[in-house]
Amino acid sequence: MPEGSASPPTRRVVEIVSLLAASGEPISVAGIAERLGIARATATAILVELNAAGWVIRDQARGYGIGPALAGLHGTMLPNGVGEILAALAARTRSGATFSRIGPDGLTVLDVRHGVDRVVPGIPVGHRIPLQFPAGASVMPWRSASEQNTWLGTAAGADRRIAGSLLTLVRDRGVAVFRPRADDAGLVDLLADLLGAVGSQLLQPHLRARALHQLAALTSRPFTRAELDSDDPLPLSYLAAPVFDAAGSAAYEIQLGPLRAATTKSERAEFISATLATARDVTAVLAAGRRNG
Repeated sequence: MPEGSASPPTRRVVEIVSLLAASGEPISVAGIAERLGIARATATAILVELNAAGWVIRDQARGYGIGPALAGLHGTMLPNGVGEILAALAARTRSGATFSRIGPDGLTVLDVRHGVDRVVPGIPVGHRIPLQFPAGASVMPWRSASEQNTWLGTAAGADRRIAGSLLTLVRDRGVAVFRPRADDAGLVDLLADLLGAVGSQLLQPHLRARALHQLAALTSRPFTRAELDSDDPLPLSYLAAPVFDAAGSAAYEIQLGPLRAATTKSERAEFISATLATARDVTAVLAAGRRNG
């Protein structure tokens, strides 16, 4: 650390961020501490805060790299072509779409594209939520048994009875599909419209967090196998499909948010087809990036 630093704790943060920014691969806590000559406990405490803010991300091997919130200060981290593919999905379905990285303990939004009929209410790039049921359902069937068990343990109440079968259904169909709980479809419409009309960035952070939490709670009942195959008109909240990175791991997710109070079977099939096609296209882009790298 430079002599005479006016704020040694701040300097340690700068050094950790600089080290990760210069590194071509994730670094463990022990590696960071060793390279910077600081206590491991100090490095851990700083990384916990940086991770919570989205400034760093932790991979499945517990290594740390620069996160999307920090990278977003100077532009997106998206591989070439991903943004265009996501924009095409939003245009095709007229619905909001997001591309997110799903780490061991959280989901971080990397890109957001608004639809003509539906924006993505309240969710900015860098937004991070804990990896708790049902968030991450689209990738969980391809994660390790320990990660699945941890995730299943976050399901509460009635969700515990359906969480396991949801993983089986997602693996079979390749997509997670959700609907409003009970008869909340009208309230979902109202809350989404209000968030879209007000503009999420104009809301105070605590109000935005409360509104997003309520919207998520209202829209997170998984479709059953029978509902997916039903000919009846049904409400539809959002869909999510896994994206595999260059190493073949289910590390990302494409999410589409029609947020409709009623959809026909053919409309649902189109949303599912569009989401799956987009996930395949982004997976191909990531694989091509590795071959060309």
